[in-house]
Amino acid sequence: MSLKERLADFAGALTSATFAPDEYPLPEYVNYQSNMADLRELWSEIRPQLGRDLEQAEVIDKKLQEMFDAFEMGRKEDGRKAVLAIYNLKVERLR
Repeated sequence: MSLKERLADFAGALTSATFAPDEYPLPEYVNYQSNMADLRELWSEIRPQLGRDLEQAEVIDKKLQEMFDAFEMGRKEDGRKAVLAIYNLKVERLR
């Protein structure tokens, strides 16, 4: 899979994460555990491939950790804010 495809999948997983942790419309298709696993896996594949947007990558690293921590501590709105902050970086355009 190309970087461009992974970035598109990552953006899609971020969109799904706006329903986290417990409001997924089709939990049998995407649920909290699968969505968070997808985000972790995709970012671990994307991050080493980035060569130009390293500052944005560092912001994403920080915001992903904020998101995971917030959801784990039951702070749903804080987690969703972190998701939107990442998405608004236009992750599909990272290089």
